[in-house]
Amino acid sequence: MTRYLADLIFFMYFCIMIHRLSTYFILLLLIITAYIMCGCSRADNRPVLTVSIEPQRYLLEKIVGDKWQVNTLLEKGADPENFDPSISALRKASDSRAYFRIGNMAFEDVVTDRISATDDILTFDTSEGITLLKGTHHSSDGHDEHETHSHDIDPHIWSSVANARIIASNMYRAMLEIDPDNKDYYTANFNRLTSELDSLDSELRLMLAPLAGHAFIVWHPSLSYFAADYGLEQIALGMDHKEMSAMEMRSNIDKARSHSASVMFVQPDFDSNRSQEIAAQAGATAVMINPLGYDWPDEMRKIARALTANTDNNER
Repeated sequence: MTRYLADLIFFMYFCIMIHRLSTYFILLLLIITAYIMCGCSRADNRPVLTVSIEPQRYLLEKIVGDKWQVNTLLEKGADPENFDPSISALRKASDSRAYFRIGNMAFEDVVTDRISATDDILTFDTSEGITLLKGTHHSSDGHDEHETHSHDIDPHIWSSVANARIIASNMYRAMLEIDPDNKDYYTANFNRLTSELDSLDSELRLMLAPLAGHAFIVWHPSLSYFAADYGLEQIALGMDHKEMSAMEMRSNIDKARSHSASVMFVQPDFDSNRSQEIAAQAGATAVMINPLGYDWPDEMRKIARALTANTDNNER
């Protein structure tokens, strides 16, 4: 639409400059232009919902279809565990009909506190009903500045397809509360999504069943729930974004080698040269993943395929 509008404006300007259009025709084109511009400004006048991270947006959009616009708070490339929402991000959340927390992320408390004074905004915790893992995130000084997150809970619940089912179910029930008039629409979409998640889980289980007990390496322990679902072992080389001592690093690399870990998963914000160096020391292959990407099912498949391919190669 923007391209066509620009072309139209250019055409009008050209015609005016060569004096080939009558005054009335020019006025007509101006009216058409104004109408198109108004249409552009109202191109998405749907009510708004806000989520914390992109995998949530994927799930929620599957349920709400084209009836709602879904915004994501976490900015591209930002780390959810030390993200500080901007004023504009908080304003977007405040303009929403509802806010869906992923749960157990410190920045979500800031958002919830900001919008709690507005009675019109509903808040839902999509982690309700999920068995949370502990012991994967350790503070280096034993002190956590975010008291509500001081119990060492692993917040990366979306790395599990089983958890995604629960997240989606929580979203579905929330939408029935927010918009009961469209219950049938949301129910049909939710049933399709559940079927897709069941198929994805079956696909991953089939791929990973032969790898039960195998280990993989990550820098930050973001795949704990994935590992738990499929009987794998995650070996993390970093905790709480603090680099380990040389001795701790060496110990974990040795552990990875002793467990024949064939893959080191690296996220986009990690130095690629360093990841290649560490992976080589561990005898593993560095594989780039983005667990916070919108195309969440594809990322889950990418992780499973990397494990399958590299484990098969190492065992030949």
